[in-house]
Amino acid sequence: MKRVGLRISRYLLTNVGPYFVFSWLLLSVILFVQQASRYADIFFSVNIPKSLIFQLSFALLPSVIAFTCPMAILVGVVIGLSKMQGDSELTVIRAAGVGNWQITLPIAVLGVVLSLFAFWINVQGVPFASSVVRNVALRTALIKLESPVEPGVFNTEINGYTVLVREGDLEGGQWRKIFIQNDDAASAQTRLITANSGRIDSMVTAEGEVAELVLEDASVVTLPTSAGVGGKVAAENLGSIRVAIKTRRDDVIKKLTEAKETPEELGLNELARIASTAEGAERLDAQIQWQRRILLSISPLIFAFLGTGLVLRFNRGGRGFGIFLALVCLVAYYLITLFGEQLTRTGLIGNRVAGFLPVFLSAVAIFWLYSSSRIMRPGIADAVGRKLLRLFRSDDRRLSAENLYLDLTTGIRDFDIAANLVRFFVLTTAFLSVIYLIFTAFELWKFAGTIPNGVWLLVKYLFYLIPFLYLQLAPSALMIATLATFVIKSRNNEIVTWAAAGQSIYRLLVPCLVFMFAAGIFNWGVQETIAPVTNRIQDSLRAQIRSRGVLSTREGKAWVADGSRIYWFSTGSGTKVSNLTVFEFEPEGHRIKSVLRGAEANWNDGAIEIADGRRISVTSTGATELPLPSIRVPADDNPFLNVAAKPSHMTSRDTSRRLAMAQGESEIRALGVALQKKYSTPLIPFLVTLFTAPFALSLSRRGKVYTVGLAVALWLAFMAVSSGFEQAALGGSLPPVVAVWVPLLIFSSVGLYLISRVRT
Repeated sequence: MKRVGLRISRYLLTNVGPYFVFSWLLLSVILFVQQASRYADIFFSVNIPKSLIFQLSFALLPSVIAFTCPMAILVGVVIGLSKMQGDSELTVIRAAGVGNWQITLPIAVLGVVLSLFAFWINVQGVPFASSVVRNVALRTALIKLESPVEPGVFNTEINGYTVLVREGDLEGGQWRKIFIQNDDAASAQTRLITANSGRIDSMVTAEGEVAELVLEDASVVTLPTSAGVGGKVAAENLGSIRVAIKTRRDDVIKKLTEAKETPEELGLNELARIASTAEGAERLDAQIQWQRRILLSISPLIFAFLGTGLVLRFNRGGRGFGIFLALVCLVAYYLITLFGEQLTRTGLIGNRVAGFLPVFLSAVAIFWLYSSSRIMRPGIADAVGRKLLRLFRSDDRRLSAENLYLDLTTGIRDFDIAANLVRFFVLTTAFLSVIYLIFTAFELWKFAGTIPNGVWLLVKYLFYLIPFLYLQLAPSALMIATLATFVIKSRNNEIVTWAAAGQSIYRLLVPCLVFMFAAGIFNWGVQETIAPVTNRIQDSLRAQIRSRGVLSTREGKAWVADGSRIYWFSTGSGTKVSNLTVFEFEPEGHRIKSVLRGAEANWNDGAIEIADGRRISVTSTGATELPLPSIRVPADDNPFLNVAAKPSHMTSRDTSRRLAMAQGESEIRALGVALQKKYSTPLIPFLVTLFTAPFALSLSRRGKVYTVGLAVALWLAFMAVSSGFEQAALGGSLPPVVAVWVPLLIFSSVGLYLISRVRT
């Protein structure tokens, strides 16, 4: 009997293990991409050494795998045991005299092992990785300061100066056609320095680093800082000049050498010491961080019991119902955790009570799940559970109603396949989005929880983040929905039955392809209409949360270089801007011939219209200022359109216009990659079908776990190859068109080959 028990335990772990591994891998990849997107300027910079990029990549892993481990075991247990329940294997095991607690025991052992692993990661890996991330970020900032100028890009890294170099040799450190703007707050004047050539000379003294701009064939224009304000207007040719500047290099070096560590970089012993000796916010942060580490460490064991209890309690539900319950448990568990932390910050409950709250409520839920009706009578929860169960469980009595949707020409239930695809797609998208939102909430809670109205700001941010999340997660959700739909039908022998009836396996792809076409159109619509607006809002809310509710009231200033003109203005909307200054250059490209200024301006019908403006004419002998009731500046394209926006804030049309105006190589490459990725959005769902459906429809004798694993591995390989090609394009090694479309063509060819090999 003991041998039978060991065999059953191994069999249970064999069924749960693959789904746990797939879930852990997929969730970790998705959250890793989310974390890596925060450091896109590091990953895709050509000046950053590869060693720092590898360090950052490995440093992001510990916090991700520690967070996804509890979720993965919950999902793996629910899916694995639900499959066994659907195949009546759990019924047979119970008939052999094995009780629920004996079924739970091997799952609990797995939970203990994973909790020990999570504890080690949270105690050793997360603090070390956090210190590496901070070190890499500071070293990256230092490298950028060492080579701050890129031709064609406005640079503000030099404190107090805005520099544009139209041409230059980065390796030799020589610049040509230089424009420098400097505001002097004390005198309320703006200096415009232009030069034909120049460089930066740096030296280290006892007082720190001293840097000088060395300029040749230079001229200076001085004018009031604000338009319409009286002041000196002058211009002069200086020939060779040296301008002392102050960089932020010393500040970065100081931060690198500081010994003080953040709470995320401390181990449990250090956090406990600070929690017992420090005062105020520092003590509270240390207590919450210590509590969170412990809670995340024991979560795998808690979720192992919860997942097993859910399947055993609601033993007649399908996988969809199990996943729904798992989603509810995840949301409830982490919301209770965040709620406890907030109560701790407000002083309503103690830190220990807050940490015990999710554990206690989970224990109550586990007790209810494992209790029989003799111990605890079915109540409202059971009634609600039965109602929800009917939403996810198929009912044979509805067969005649579903037959109304039969395909009239072939008899294949296309609408049934499409309905399953939609159901699993919505369920998967919701599940992945919730996990993503929970991870983001945990990341930002230390900021939102300490400011007035912070919870509401965080809720608004998460709401406006949803369109961005959808576009990021939709391809993975489509892949999972395709696998789930056809694998389940294959296990129910529906595909074999259709094949035996003379229907081609390829015919089953028709509803899938139609669904993917609709999904591609829908994704394109979200990308072009909803996402640009919500992304601007959510980025603003995130900045407000991270700045602890205080944003600078100074209007954002934007710079645009277009041919022989440079535009400087306060960002507005559409065609209207304020505080516009236009610098017009002579044909040789490095001397200013006039400056146009106005409080308000509007681009209309191929020209910029400035009302109540001023023209400052610059000559070799000086400068003169003339007020004008209106100024019209010819401009074929609107130079104010999305100049300060990220690619995620723009539609494909706006991105194309911005790309046509860009001059810096790095900006051109980044916008080119973003534009091609936007163009490829409608086609991604078809790609998902091409290399996912062959594994799901396969009639081979190999296990479905094996084929599903191959499909997931191929999808992850596509994500990795695509990211590698994009990085090569951003680094200048590949054209953006090649970087985006070649991986699509390669994996489409692989998918077509796999489809051709499917046994029909």
